[in-house]
Amino acid sequence: MPIAGPFDRPIPGESLTGEPGNNPWEQPPQMSDAKDVAMYYLERLNNDDIINDFAAMIEAGATLAPIVETTYLQGVMRGLHSLDAGLVVAPVIHAFLKQSIEELGVKVRDTAANPQKKAEEAEMQRFLMVANSMLDRDTTEAPDEGEEMMEAMIATQEETPAEEETPQEDKPTGLMAKG
Repeated sequence: MPIAGPFDRPIPGESLTGEPGNNPWEQPPQMSDAKDVAMYYLERLNNDDIINDFAAMIEAGATLAPIVETTYLQGVMRGLHSLDAGLVVAPVIHAFLKQSIEELGVKVRDTAANPQKKAEEAEMQRFLMVANSMLDRDTTEAPDEGEEMMEAMIATQEETPAEEETPQEDKPTGLMAKG
């Protein structure tokens, strides 16, 4: 495959000079009913070769959500259906692919996000917000044992380093790095 040179690229704004309506997604969609769109995808994806290829992608570490999104976005780009119809049938596509791939014995991850960790972090933020607001309410009196305990808990949570590793910056190399 030949490599494109730096000047073999579209000029900025070139896409705006074409005649409107030339692209498939600029035309009315071929299917407007969500049932028709769902049936189209179920019939198209009910193919052993396609399911085996998707299973191989999942085994290689991909998650199912981007596969589903790419699948219905291709239909939008080809003018088969609107983006709204694609979003409506996405859960149907997701459920069908997940069940089909799991039947092959492949464990399917829906998304890369960890919902448990996200929920725990949100709960901790709510706790810190409530605790701080309670401590800020009455500052005229000396703190009692409960307030001291909450202050200690807040201090502990704020001092706890994040579990995620921060990427270390690469040290500059070369002639200018010697300072």
